[in-house]
Amino acid sequence: MTRVMLGGAALIVITVILSFLQYWFFRYQITDDAILIREGVLKKSQLDIKFDRIQAINTEQNVIFRAFDLVTAKLDTAGSAKQEGNLPAIKSSLANSLRDRISTSARPADPGEDPQRQSEPLLTLTARDMVRIGLSSNRALIFLVLLGPIFENIDDWIGESLDESVVLNAMNEAGFSVVAGVGVIVSVIVLFLLLLAAASITGAFLRYHGFELRAASGVLRSTGGSLTKHEHSINLIKIQTLVATQNPVLRLFGRFRVQAKQASSGRPGREKQFVIPICEPDQLPMLENRIFGDELQNIDLRPTSDIFQPIASSYVRSRFVLAGLVPALLLTSFYYLLHGPIALIFIAWIPLSALVIRTIYRKYGYAISENGMALRRGFLGYQTTAFLYRKVQRISVTQTPLQERKGLATMRFYLASGSAKLPYVDFRMAQQLRDVILYKIESSQRSWH
Repeated sequence: MTRVMLGGAALIVITVILSFLQYWFFRYQITDDAILIREGVLKKSQLDIKFDRIQAINTEQNVIFRAFDLVTAKLDTAGSAKQEGNLPAIKSSLANSLRDRISTSARPADPGEDPQRQSEPLLTLTARDMVRIGLSSNRALIFLVLLGPIFENIDDWIGESLDESVVLNAMNEAGFSVVAGVGVIVSVIVLFLLLLAAASITGAFLRYHGFELRAASGVLRSTGGSLTKHEHSINLIKIQTLVATQNPVLRLFGRFRVQAKQASSGRPGREKQFVIPICEPDQLPMLENRIFGDELQNIDLRPTSDIFQPIASSYVRSRFVLAGLVPALLLTSFYYLLHGPIALIFIAWIPLSALVIRTIYRKYGYAISENGMALRRGFLGYQTTAFLYRKVQRISVTQTPLQERKGLATMRFYLASGSAKLPYVDFRMAQQLRDVILYKIESSQRSWH
């Protein structure tokens, strides 16, 4: 017991010393056009972050900081995979001043804009929305996948350690039947799923409780969180693409998750996003109008909108042959030689792949306007992506041999936030659209970032 107490005391002392050293060697300076940060005890580093590189200043305020009106400001810069610099434990007034300064340098306020509209609340989430966010979160499914190998190892251990007769004798002595045993197992699984759902809902309350989205002069700002208050902002001119996602659970609720993507480092999984965790379908046009304004008219992010045009039906035939028919026949032939008629089970992949490919084909769609476009895709759910032509950095138009015979092509649009693909469209239309976008890029007087 004494050793445990001494170890705990030593840990506390080390933590205090490291915290003091980190504080002592941390310095920052705000100049006319940059923020200078110097930190490090043994390995020193100095950051010189220009204001024009800062895309947003996001803040976090835990329970202790809230008592002293302090926040941690995270500087979100263009071209980096994460926040490049942090200013820990600064006054919230200083963070707000820096945020306003960055916003003004990025986009001067319009004198003709209504001040009341500048601080207009756009979206407020309720307790029911927290439940919907928790139940529609992908973290629960990922957690179940990760638990699969653990349960498999436990099952193997039980199988090696206990003989079947021992288990049956124990169940008979305890008065359990096989049906009762199955009922217990089902009850345990249901209880586990309920606990998992409760944990996910609790996480949603912790992260998004009191979530509010507001529009300032050229800026979207969100606040939310129970124990730790998060405040994120994004300059509208920094947004590259607007993505509305609807997974199966969100489809059941009739809701969407919205992401406004910024310029990123290009590394997969490191995209920078301003997230609106849940919204109603009727709120999508309002958000789209706030972000793109008059530049993107007649474009609707709602996937059921009539504006979306389908891709060519040749997509179904080509994908069915390459991903369905050929693999099924090859596998059936190979395993038939080794294992006999049981290999015919692979034939079942043919109708299954046809159903999957047909569903994916029906979800594909595109809508074109004068200054931008929207792409739609999905399988169990939907994802619609909207962007402006002047934000596009590169376009590719490619043809496979089959597409060339059919007069079709696949387009890929490269933006600073990632790429988007439009397969199996008319080749001449793809060329014309490419030329229009290139003209818009060259003739635009506005910045792409």
